[in-house]
Amino acid sequence: MMIDGRYFFPHSARFAPARAGLADAMLRIVGLDDNLLAEAPFRRVKVTARLANIARRLTLPDGGMFETYDNDGVDDLLEDAKRISGQGWVDRLERSWRTVAASIVIACAAGGAFAVWGIPAIALGLAHQTPPAVSHLMADQTLRLLDGSYLKPTRLGAADQARALRLFDRVAAAAPRGRGGYALLFRDGAKIGANAFALPDGRIVMTDQLWKLIRNDDEIEGVFAHEMSHVDHAHGLQRVYEASLVPAAIAVMTGDLSQVSQLSVILPGILVQSAYSRGFEQQADDDAAALLGRIGASPARFALLLERLDKRTCGKDGCGPGWLGDHPQTQTRADHLRAMEGKK
Repeated sequence: MMIDGRYFFPHSARFAPARAGLADAMLRIVGLDDNLLAEAPFRRVKVTARLANIARRLTLPDGGMFETYDNDGVDDLLEDAKRISGQGWVDRLERSWRTVAASIVIACAAGGAFAVWGIPAIALGLAHQTPPAVSHLMADQTLRLLDGSYLKPTRLGAADQARALRLFDRVAAAAPRGRGGYALLFRDGAKIGANAFALPDGRIVMTDQLWKLIRNDDEIEGVFAHEMSHVDHAHGLQRVYEASLVPAAIAVMTGDLSQVSQLSVILPGILVQSAYSRGFEQQADDDAAALLGRIGASPARFALLLERLDKRTCGKDGCGPGWLGDHPQTQTRADHLRAMEGKK
């Protein structure tokens, strides 16, 4: 298809009657005698917008210009150029409300998938790549924040501490990191009650209030085994990294102390509220049951402790912060621990 008009030679007011059309992806301008006057890739040609009956201008890269009043012909030329270059389908997609709606749905689904699977996967990788020095610094800063806000010095007597340390050592000896991989700290949990939690570097804090609820050695050994599993799987770090991926990545890759400080502000709230996912709690319970079986202790007694804590902690408004972790699953966790008792 050719359209009629006139061609202005580059950088000149001189013009000649001419016709313009497409040959593959090239704009060809020929005179009335069909002699070639100009040629250029159409993608490099500037076309003015359609405005009433004003002449349209097609300006070539060398400064030449084709002018025509055939607005419909220019529009057809543009459509042909899109089809030849493969861009026509893009234009059709952009004009389709169904395509736009589908794109929004796909974008939302992709965002949801990243939140559900992508972020946890990245957090897991970061947690296991965290240098020990970063974990230790984060644990130190977290403990300082907790001691100033939630915890006080322990009031347990020497005999109770000695007994707890003996049982802790017995469990640690059978745990993946061994005796040197964990340490037990005693604190008065005046504001958080019966609680135990693991810091990223292997230190495990137990409150006086939790110790006073223990009725036999197997119960507290279950607590120790459970918290050691959180250390082994870096659950605390994973939760922090899920909540703050950018500072986490910087801290892991560079050891930036300012980023570590930011992460340490998040961790105390996670620990004192046992804010782990159901998957993390289940994993820690499974590990604890297996470890208790190896040392001849009873997972079922650990289950009894969970149920007793549940009854003690929860009122009509549900459980507040405490070592119970994912409270709605307490009975399920206890039942699962009893099932593991039969498999040891």
